[in-house]
Amino acid sequence: MWVKPQEVFLKTAMWDSDETTLYFVLQRRKGHGKSRGLSSLLVGTLDSVRDSKPAPYRILHQTPNSEIYYVIATALSEKEIRQDWQWLADHVSATLHSFDKEEDVTEFVCCKINSIIATEQENFTEDEDTLMYKNVANEFHQKFGMPNDEKLVCYYSCSYWKGKMPRQGWIYLSVHYMCFYSYIFGRKTTIKIRWADVTELVKTDSLLFPDSIKVVTRDGEHYFTLFLKKNETFALMQQLANIAMKQLIDDKSGSFNIDKDLLTKLSKNVPKKASFLKRDLDAKKQSNLYTLRFRLPQTEKLDGTEMCTLWTPYNKRENWGRLYLSQNFICFDSRISNLVRLTIPLRNVHQVERADSGGTGSSGDSGSILITTAHHTSFLFGNISDREFLVNKISELLAKLPNDMYREKPTRAVARFEEGREWTSQPPLMTLFKTNQTSSIKQIQQKKEKNWEDHMSEVGRGVSMYQTTDGSELVVKGIPESLRGELWSVFSGSILQRIQNKGLYEKLVNEALASKNPVNDEIERDLHRSLPEHPAFQNDVGISALRRVLCAYALKNPTIGYCQAMNIVASVLLIYCPEEQAFWLLATICETLLPDYYNTRVIGALVDQGVLEELAKKHLPELHAKLDELGVMKMISLSWFLTLFISVMSYECAVNVMDCFFYDGAKVIFQVTLTILEINKENLLKCTEDGQAMQILSDYLEGIYNDEAMALSTEPRTAKRTIKIQDLVYQSYRTFGGKVTSECIEHLGLTHRLRVVRQLEDSLERNTLRALQQDKLLELNELQELLSAIREELLWAQRVPCERLEAPYEAYRLDYAQFKTLFMALSPWAKGYMGEIITARIFKVVQGESSGQASARGLSVAVGASARGEPARRLRLLYCAHAPPLLAPADLPRYTTTGEELAADAIHFFDSMDNLSPTDSASSPSLQHSVSDVCCDGDQMDKSGESSSSQSAAASAVRAFAVGGAAGAGAGAAPGTPGCGPGAAPPLPRDHFLQLLAALHDLTQHDPHLYDAVVRAGTLLLQLGELNYRPELDREVSQDSLYLAAAEKQSIVDPNGNMTELDQDTAQSSPTKENEPSTDGEWSITFEQFLATMLAQDPIENFFSEQVPILPQLEALRQRNR
Repeated sequence: MWVKPQEVFLKTAMWDSDETTLYFVLQRRKGHGKSRGLSSLLVGTLDSVRDSKPAPYRILHQTPNSEIYYVIATALSEKEIRQDWQWLADHVSATLHSFDKEEDVTEFVCCKINSIIATEQENFTEDEDTLMYKNVANEFHQKFGMPNDEKLVCYYSCSYWKGKMPRQGWIYLSVHYMCFYSYIFGRKTTIKIRWADVTELVKTDSLLFPDSIKVVTRDGEHYFTLFLKKNETFALMQQLANIAMKQLIDDKSGSFNIDKDLLTKLSKNVPKKASFLKRDLDAKKQSNLYTLRFRLPQTEKLDGTEMCTLWTPYNKRENWGRLYLSQNFICFDSRISNLVRLTIPLRNVHQVERADSGGTGSSGDSGSILITTAHHTSFLFGNISDREFLVNKISELLAKLPNDMYREKPTRAVARFEEGREWTSQPPLMTLFKTNQTSSIKQIQQKKEKNWEDHMSEVGRGVSMYQTTDGSELVVKGIPESLRGELWSVFSGSILQRIQNKGLYEKLVNEALASKNPVNDEIERDLHRSLPEHPAFQNDVGISALRRVLCAYALKNPTIGYCQAMNIVASVLLIYCPEEQAFWLLATICETLLPDYYNTRVIGALVDQGVLEELAKKHLPELHAKLDELGVMKMISLSWFLTLFISVMSYECAVNVMDCFFYDGAKVIFQVTLTILEINKENLLKCTEDGQAMQILSDYLEGIYNDEAMALSTEPRTAKRTIKIQDLVYQSYRTFGGKVTSECIEHLGLTHRLRVVRQLEDSLERNTLRALQQDKLLELNELQELLSAIREELLWAQRVPCERLEAPYEAYRLDYAQFKTLFMALSPWAKGYMGEIITARIFKVVQGESSGQASARGLSVAVGASARGEPARRLRLLYCAHAPPLLAPADLPRYTTTGEELAADAIHFFDSMDNLSPTDSASSPSLQHSVSDVCCDGDQMDKSGESSSSQSAAASAVRAFAVGGAAGAGAGAAPGTPGCGPGAAPPLPRDHFLQLLAALHDLTQHDPHLYDAVVRAGTLLLQLGELNYRPELDREVSQDSLYLAAAEKQSIVDPNGNMTELDQDTAQSSPTKENEPSTDGEWSITFEQFLATMLAQDPIENFFSEQVPILPQLEALRQRNR
């Protein structure tokens, strides 16, 4: 790579010269390539600890009488620098001899190099990464054997504590790995940790490891210290670990895509980062915080921010804060927390104009802009440092807007009755099932409505209303029932999703109601358990609306589908909101406000359970110690958090908590929980058992009341009153509002997510290992390494373990490419030239019928049986891999000869083998090719599948028979399932049997005696199969003689494939009708015939009895470079 000429005064310091001409020198950095010695150790050590990372190859320009040299090219590889060297020799060197002065030579060379660089940069906008970063990335891939697609994010100088001494070096943070490298005078230290294996990531400051970052994995602890940018490094570590955990939870939410728009967007005062990926991750982090703060769609990307003031007309003041710009919104948040917050959809912006400084109460001389919406509302922003840039930026974003995405004026939602559909969207159920409120409650509600109407007349209504401290106080006191649905949608941001996805709910409902699936059945079972005391859900109107909301959401987000507790939350939403509005509120809760809560593993709730314990330990240490001793902390959080307190207190009280939850987010749940624990502290400390503590909390929660709302329940409240819900909420804000912040919860959540996900993974792994041990094929340590290899493959494929499965091993599912990688690396059957073909056929045996993927048990059985199984079990697996319908006609060769000619030629071929010596048969190339020629290109998988149920049942029977005692490893059948007996293996037709012989030839060709035994057995089986097709051959062969030849071992195979000794008379008897081949004129070989004939040959039995270790292959698989 050509670089702008730079002067250097010493050409040999730290460099070795490989080639030298009159005007150019090709050099290699000491410590690279073949250079050795003390100087190489010194240079390698300096490069390891210094911040600069020079490229290992360079070209210098020199003149004979000058002491100054110029660097004109650098490269990461010798091949690249050689290309530049050759170009100089072809295009420049000859010209230089025509110059008389050395100064002219140097000037010509520098101008030539500069012109090349200028030409290359004509169409160049901005490079993603700096040259130094590319050098470091190249070193990263070489030192740690990383695949080319593994992206380095950033690197930092630090020390690693190895024993009692720190090793100075560099820590490299990539998308999937954290690595450390140190090279001190020939001593190399290398560490490679996958983010998905990290269980704890904390800052420490102990006497032994001062000012360090501790990284804990299942294999041990690692301490890193002496960071120049410790906080930045730790924050990036947390972010990358969090991405890895999300990939383990859900491959979609954890997917990583680089945003190339960062390269071309209009920006100002953005510091250049060495790594574009680091810049992209920082941008993603800021965008996530931005969307959470303003309750925006998760797809929104923050474009930039600007310090400015916002003029608020309701109090005629300027408020300092920060302006946020994204593709679809302009937002403002005051410097003083919760003073004022504003969201303006860009689609509603009608005009952006420059306002005069000092106007409308502005006191400064800085530029101001006035933004007017289509609703004739104006917003004045002042004290902007660069008004022209901001106006141009807003204009650019407005020009990119799609058509009519957010243009809808928010009003009170009413039910819309549309014709032409079988169902009707319901209004808030409280309007259909009214109660006779007492006069006092009615007056309270009317007063609340009046206060809110007065407030909204000043601050506005809908998405763009000013959210102020006065509004916060009104929320804490409780939102009036008539406005609850509207304000919930505004505060949560669900109104934006509803407007953005017009018509989606109706489409989802129609599709969901027309389909039948297990999720819908699960929803149906829970419909009548959802708030049964409410009249609306004692009626088909409420039940039908709840069914539509839950089924539509299960279809919208199949990753979550349906989880218990969603029905309870959705029921309350339907009471106060129109049906479609309730649907989008539920989506916002599940995906934004409480992510990862509502799935089969409730990971989000488990993470927040750990966060609650941490907060209780900090703010209520004595009580936390007591509850932890009793085991109560883990019992209360799940039920309280999942249902937003609806299941533990009356819902007319719980909705007040939900008011604050939609306004302030998840922090409210923690505040209220801590307040309840603090109020009951004295009683809880006296408890001696968990049941007593739970009863105290249950009685207290049941006694919470709300005098400002009418209970719609038909059942009277009998619990003793404890506290008014408004007082409880107010006390929670007063006591813990400033201590429990959203930032604190997010920080603690990152820490506990690592622990929770790892615990779930370990639990799944333990259950899977217990299930795999039942097959008795591989040892526990081998199964552990095999499972690690499977998990590694899934992580590289960015897939996660599945959920909602009956058997734990079914969670790890491998497609054919992943199965092929592991099986060919571990199985002794996949080493020959037919290894890929055999692998494809074994995969068909162990794959699931519906998924088309193999489970962990399927791979374990395939590898274990091929390496450790008894001879009969191995041969059974091979036989079934070549049996119809698993080996489909599409996988068979298409012959040009007739069937009779093929059979005769095959018999003649195998007969000729008897006349060859073992050495000849093993060494003849034509012999090997003749057998392999009958095998088709078996690596093409049959994608069509079987349409008829009979063939599907036949395939299931063959799969179950193939794995024997491990029945169901692929198809999901259990041992003892009907159809798993010996009779389930169909006879092999001629073409299928030739494929099986070709596979056996490939497995045994390395040993002449073994190969000769396969030839003899194959000859007998071909002759036996020919009897069914042509009973009268011109040779003296009978069924009895063939059976007697096969029974020389005096043994027979029982229905389970086990060898049992027989007496001489029994062994010499003729075959029974049960085992007799069919006489309908078709060529065929039964499994019993195949097994008895093969095991009659001692070399074959010994070969299939050999116990092949797989731990070395597993270790090599773990150490391989991708």
